[in-house]
Amino acid sequence: GFLFDVKCFLGTVKKIGHDDSVVEGGTGKMNKKDSVSKTGRNYTNGKSDDELTGHIGFGEPVEVDTTMERKVLITGAGSYIGESFKAYAEEHYPSLSIDTIDMKDDAWRAKDFSPYDIVYHVAGIAHADVGRVDDATKKKYYQVNTDLATETAKKAKQEGVKEFIFMSSMIVYGDSAPCGTKKVIDEHTVPAPANFYGDSKLQADVAVRELADDTFRVIVLRPPMIYGKGSKGNYPTLAKLARKLTVFPDVDNERSMLYIENLCEFLCQVMLVKAIRENSIVLIPQNAEWTKTSDMVRYIAEAAGKETRLIGGIVKPMVTVGGKIPGKIGGLVNKAFGNSCYSHSLSLYEGIEYQKNTLSASVQKTEAEETNQKKRVLFLVNHDVVIYNFRKELVRRLIEDGYEVVISSPYGEKIELLKQIGCKYVEIDMDRHGKNPVQELKLLMYYKHLIKQVKPNVVLTYTIKPTIYGTMASRYLRTRCLCNITGLGIALEKRGVTQELIKLMYRVALKKVDCIYFQNRTNFEYFKENNLIQTEYQLLPGSGVNLQEFNLDTTRNTESGKETFLFVGRIMKDKGIEEFLKAAEKIKDKYPNVTFNVLGFLDGNYESDIKRAQEQGIINYYGQQMDVRPFYTECDAVVLPSYHEGMANVLLEAAACGRPVIASNVPGCRETFDDGKTGISVEPKNTESLYNAIIRFIQMSPEGKKVMGLKGRKKVEKEFDRNIVVEQYMKKIREIG
Repeated sequence: GFLFDVKCFLGTVKKIGHDDSVVEGGTGKMNKKDSVSKTGRNYTNGKSDDELTGHIGFGEPVEVDTTMERKVLITGAGSYIGESFKAYAEEHYPSLSIDTIDMKDDAWRAKDFSPYDIVYHVAGIAHADVGRVDDATKKKYYQVNTDLATETAKKAKQEGVKEFIFMSSMIVYGDSAPCGTKKVIDEHTVPAPANFYGDSKLQADVAVRELADDTFRVIVLRPPMIYGKGSKGNYPTLAKLARKLTVFPDVDNERSMLYIENLCEFLCQVMLVKAIRENSIVLIPQNAEWTKTSDMVRYIAEAAGKETRLIGGIVKPMVTVGGKIPGKIGGLVNKAFGNSCYSHSLSLYEGIEYQKNTLSASVQKTEAEETNQKKRVLFLVNHDVVIYNFRKELVRRLIEDGYEVVISSPYGEKIELLKQIGCKYVEIDMDRHGKNPVQELKLLMYYKHLIKQVKPNVVLTYTIKPTIYGTMASRYLRTRCLCNITGLGIALEKRGVTQELIKLMYRVALKKVDCIYFQNRTNFEYFKENNLIQTEYQLLPGSGVNLQEFNLDTTRNTESGKETFLFVGRIMKDKGIEEFLKAAEKIKDKYPNVTFNVLGFLDGNYESDIKRAQEQGIINYYGQQMDVRPFYTECDAVVLPSYHEGMANVLLEAAACGRPVIASNVPGCRETFDDGKTGISVEPKNTESLYNAIIRFIQMSPEGKKVMGLKGRKKVEKEFDRNIVVEQYMKKIREIG
């Protein structure tokens, strides 16, 4: 089996070796005279290094105006890049009006270019087998890649077009460096094509830039290998290889590459830049990370549901030695494992953000689109807030990576926001606190029916009922499942028959899940001590907090005795609302100018208590809020005297905004703050303890309060960034899904 895989690999590498689209780049300077002698053309001969290199980058930060209307003509109908860009722009940037024109005959010369703001020239010949080309074919490359591009630019300028964008290529810098030799192109690297194909592109690159003046801007793009749905050249060959082989050499190499959607996003933004100072510039877009060939093979295999084992050890030196063998063998090895990279700094432009798809995400999307079969993730939750407030970043990441996301939850106002992100929604009627056996059985049967219908690759469950019944249904249907223990809940904390029944249900439900996620160590220890864990588990920093959404605010500077305290949470006993109201009433007697604000869903059991407290001026009740951030910034501290938590998101959000917290010393709360440094700890179910903690905070100096808030922000940045959580989920989902 191994020898068969090696034979397949070498056969495919041979194909790769015949296709320049994979190995664009160069090994260093080529003497310009040598380049000319190989091509028979001398257009770039005598040009200075600066003229060949060009002005790389905008030279200053730029501003993109997405409302600006621009009319664009793509010269090169039917091209992969042109058609991809047109479709992308029409979907994402409606202010760009785009037409295309065929360049295969002379009819384009009669086309009036004057109505267009931009001409984007993509027509050209690529993918040359440079070792098997006669002089007539070489001549054709120059006619199309050089002469046609130059003539098109001249016509655009003569007819009043303001901007000309030309698709050059990384090939102008020559071939890739051999296996084991680094090659990083920077702003000082002078283009030095290694063959007639690269030279034909460089000659056009230089010629169109020479046409630039104050009325005619020229932008040249020199992208690396471009890949994506429908791409030609090496990617389809590599994808076929990845799906076929069970092993692949794990060799360290680095290549710049560019996913087609990243290129399209870049082009759209460049076309909508408000002002560009330079008349002639060279831009070099690439993915945010360099590509290792073996990593790409692995990503493709994973996307196809296959497992390709990467082998290193003795294979690495064997490949390196193979790359040094003169002739065909060395050439093939270097084609597959050579190095050719742009410096990352060349591709970063202040004001333009285009590297939206990571390498793994782009491969996932490409493979899903190629097979026309997206992978699905099904979320089972008991409330829309559980997903939108705390997991929307995971949802977005899944969609960006090419997954189809389906959410099953009782309807809530945030479902519409989830739909806008791109989710599909299936409504379910669920009594979160009900104990009717018939209704519980119906929920289990509903989940079985739903999973059969959706056919997800992975099921993710949150909160008690979705986790118990969702995992049972997944196990029955042999569907991969990840479940989350977001807290113990009252039923598990109170001894009795109900507690034992739920433990039994957990024991059955969790037996075959792929991974159990815990949000705090105390919950994990409880499950472990009660023998409820029989499979893989991971400890997460709760749901984490979005540090960009919840920004640090340092403007608060309240006079002592006039502080504002904020309670955010469901208005129920277990959140400590009774202790909060009693402590607030007592403090108002001593500090009448202190304010207590309350946000959250009002449980019917406390409606009269909240109404009374508000009428007496003890609290201000604001109900449920779609956006709680203004309330965080307008308070001095957040108070949560909860009896138990999985991981208190309210405390993480408060700390992210730079607000100290006053919270119970219970699992799920105490992990989020450092007592005396970023917050103040109180004993649960203890009004006096809460009262004393609030008084202590009031008596602190303004500077002390600010320092406490800043330390809280630093803590969540280090330990609770939501990106940490998302990455842990994504790693497991890619592994099993």
